[in-house]
Amino acid sequence: MFKGKLSIMFSCFLACLLLMGAAAAEPVEEPHIISVDGYGEVIAIPDRANVSITILSSAKKAKEAQQENAAIASAVKSALMELGISEKDMKTSNYFFRPVYRQEKNKPDKIIAYSATSSLDVVVNDITKTGQVIDRALSNGANKIDSVTFDLKEPEKYRKEALRAAVLDAETKTQVIANGLGVSIRGIRYVKENAGRVTGRENVMMTKMASGSLLDANDGVETPIEVGDIEVNASVHVEYIID
Repeated sequence: MFKGKLSIMFSCFLACLLLMGAAAAEPVEEPHIISVDGYGEVIAIPDRANVSITILSSAKKAKEAQQENAAIASAVKSALMELGISEKDMKTSNYFFRPVYRQEKNKPDKIIAYSATSSLDVVVNDITKTGQVIDRALSNGANKIDSVTFDLKEPEKYRKEALRAAVLDAETKTQVIANGLGVSIRGIRYVKENAGRVTGRENVMMTKMASGSLLDANDGVETPIEVGDIEVNASVHVEYIID
């Protein structure tokens, strides 16, 4: 009797293996898809500026060059704070101090002076004051405006708008393709958001002239700054299942 039960169990086990093998051998049909890329773009008006200011000073003695640079930097900061720029929105990004050499033939290089250079990055939250920030900096001893860039205080809001536009673009393209092929869209198989970008215009290199400031602080003329637009882009890759 035990042998009979064992034979029945073995037969059932063998039948299961045969069924599993048959199922494994049956090919799985891949769904038919339409694969598209969707693009979205939003045009935004900048509401914040970033100004990079350079202060260069030199003197025969190292301490004098350092002190002069520090004094000018302090004067520039005080002038900008009078415009309403917060101290937390001003930071030193670079500082260089080096000797200046004179080269003479057949002689060792000789130190003739010392040079100190500092860079001050300023965030201007009231974008209408960008020109005044430049004027005040140059009028109080700064030598150069390295760059003026514009950005957005809340860029994520515009990225979401651009992403919605990208999804809509993908849906529209897919519908056109499906209609042309005479098929219907059944669902979504795969979605991937690609890295977006924010593109703005940059104003670069406004240098103080050797004879004095670019603008006289008392002439009442403000440096004109054209803000322009910022483009916020997004893209998605979507694979739609079709019948």
